[in-house]
Amino acid sequence: MLYALISIIILVLVALYFGVGLAARSLADRRARSLLGNGRLAITFDDGPSPGLTNQILDLLREFEARATFFLIGETAEANPSVVQRIATEGHTVGWHSRAHLNQWKVNPVRAWRDSIRLPGILKAGPTSATVYRPPYGKMNLLTVLAARLLKLPISTWTRPSGDTYTPLPSTASVVTAIDEAGGGVVLMHDMTRSGPGGEERDRFVLDLTRALLQLSRDRGWKLVSAIDA
Repeated sequence: MLYALISIIILVLVALYFGVGLAARSLADRRARSLLGNGRLAITFDDGPSPGLTNQILDLLREFEARATFFLIGETAEANPSVVQRIATEGHTVGWHSRAHLNQWKVNPVRAWRDSIRLPGILKAGPTSATVYRPPYGKMNLLTVLAARLLKLPISTWTRPSGDTYTPLPSTASVVTAIDEAGGGVVLMHDMTRSGPGGEERDRFVLDLTRALLQLSRDRGWKLVSAIDA
């Protein structure tokens, strides 16, 4: 009888641990989908900043006088403070994307909590403060959600991955067409430093897709919004 009771308690705790994360993901996805079909587009970048690609993206956004959202890894943000400062100074939204990009479903609760809650100093105060949170891989649990609440950061997901991490890469035209047909949404791209074969090709894909989306938005008269709005 005691073992059965313990088993039930463990099952309830496990269900609560993952269930709260699944519910939060569902709500965040619903907010992201609210941008679809009404000419609102949020262009977002995860896993940066990098001194190379991020600065190139910022140059492109400045050319179009457009704004985007950058979800930054804590360790990488600390290593590239000048890039973080530029993101904020040029009017883009600074987002939190965890300390070390751990999958919240694959690490123990202590590591999950520390990765979610340990906001670095550069993202805590002043113009470079993070104002929105995106969990790594979109995975959340009870502690992830609690950390976001304590940090007072809304949770943002996406409606369309760019495919810049896929093998093979999709065509830029296919991604743009899908977003055009959807009438907007939240686009997920990545601006981390890529090493190894194919890195330059993926960086070029991100830049080409960003330019194409900015041009699409301009042609369609869409409103570019922050991930906070989704």
